[in-house]
Amino acid sequence: MPSEPRHTRIHLLVVASGLAALTAAVVAQTGPVAAMFSDDQRRAASRAKSFERVELPATATARVPLQIYLSAGDLERSFDTAAFRPDAAIVPTNTDLQIKASFPGTQRVLIERVEKQADVLRELENQIATRRKQPASTAPGETGLLRIGVDSFVVQLSSPAAAAQGQGAFPKSACLVATDFAAGGAVDRRELFFQDRVRQGITACLDALDAKGATSLVLPLMGASSSKIQRNDARFEGQRALKECRLMNSTAGIALGIHDFAARRRSLREIGVLQWDQEIAEMFEVPAGSPAARSADMAYRIYAEQILQAFRKGLDGRKTLAGDLNGSCSAILDPK
Repeated sequence: MPSEPRHTRIHLLVVASGLAALTAAVVAQTGPVAAMFSDDQRRAASRAKSFERVELPATATARVPLQIYLSAGDLERSFDTAAFRPDAAIVPTNTDLQIKASFPGTQRVLIERVEKQADVLRELENQIATRRKQPASTAPGETGLLRIGVDSFVVQLSSPAAAAQGQGAFPKSACLVATDFAAGGAVDRRELFFQDRVRQGITACLDALDAKGATSLVLPLMGASSSKIQRNDARFEGQRALKECRLMNSTAGIALGIHDFAARRRSLREIGVLQWDQEIAEMFEVPAGSPAARSADMAYRIYAEQILQAFRKGLDGRKTLAGDLNGSCSAILDPK
């Protein structure tokens, strides 16, 4: 039987390669993180500057590019809506792994949902009990099972009984990163939130969840939401400015952690970094028709651009310093 002409074979190879690339791009754009990103963009058109998608190239261990989404959204929506629910999440916890403690507040988003499935809750408590048998931290001033920013703990959120009922309103796996003490107050310990500390915890979580085969993952900004408890800080004009600085620092640390992980990625295809939309509203929204509306919008735009700058720099492996922000946030970004 005569063989195909050489140019025909080449043409077919080119078409096949093109279709493979197109399929990979479509898959990357239709995962749960991408779906929520698009939906949140539609819902929050006035916060357009809080949305950014960055693509990191494929690697020797991952043939599909990594899509990273920064957005204004809500972790609860990513859990409660099946179309938005990722395989895994990185969730703040406290240094003692007390899952029913009040701090950090974001931990409750996960635990309240897990509590609705008794078998999953029991299995989670068993995993934590096993972790408690390991030595606690011996770092000066950092007593507890986990060190803030640095240490993490991966848990499986499933059980045979739960699988029969269907997955609950939470991911199959989670990595818990310490961001507070069980009684709160860690946010006043600025030395615990250096970008180089936060990046360690995020990188460790990404490595562990990637090894479990997760293809999609979300995580909220962390280490800033309790800034209202700061009682006296002469370097800042009001609590909003203080919170802005902490959120920028959190964004930078998370992006650095993603950068450190990306080159050895195997399964993860999309990562969503969530800025809590209610927090942005609390900082910048004013009543309709208010004389302050224009200045509030300008303040939001400046803040959003600085967040994007920290995000992009971190993904490029560079820390965000006060000098990058015209000298602001020096007490947070350049701690002594």
